[in-house]
Amino acid sequence: EWAGVPPEKVANVGCGVDAAYRPDGTVYTFPFPYLLCVSNRKPHKNEFRIVEAFAKAGISSQVHLVFIGHTTSELSDCIAQHGLDTYVHFTGVVPESQLPSLYRGARALIFPSLYEGFGLPVLEAMACGTPVVTSNVTAMPEVAGDAALLVNPASVDEIAQATRQIVCDSALRAQLRETGLARASNFSWRSTIAK
Repeated sequence: EWAGVPPEKVANVGCGVDAAYRPDGTVYTFPFPYLLCVSNRKPHKNEFRIVEAFAKAGISSQVHLVFIGHTTSELSDCIAQHGLDTYVHFTGVVPESQLPSLYRGARALIFPSLYEGFGLPVLEAMACGTPVVTSNVTAMPEVAGDAALLVNPASVDEIAQATRQIVCDSALRAQLRETGLARASNFSWRSTIAK
């Protein structure tokens, strides 16, 4: 529609997931259970709402929140305002080779981005057997299918509720692990090349 091209001439060719992203392998361990946020400090990654939702979920004494990369002064201020200094951590730069182990060690991926062209972290987490909370907008529902908890990324309440649910409901985590693994198997680089 945007390009003025007839729909029958358009093919959607998504990304694949590397074979390193699988459920078996090294598991990263912190001295606490954790939720993982794979993002950068760009505004559309929605990190301030993630922090606010984490505070609102009321689970910080059980599970910590881990962000990939380094913090910013604004994000650190937000974390401090919510009294979460002890419960939110930053990994610094993570080599690609270590990322699968971080996914495997996490209780869940929290990825309520406001916009993604694809949303590769959703697929990488599912391929590692990690349950996912992600957005119900742009590309994320198409990637996640029925294998993730979908939330309105503008709603702190929805993000908080899904975060609490995925931490507290072990049966749900097990179900999302299985459906996520099945979903991720549809996104190989071989199928991308074939398309």
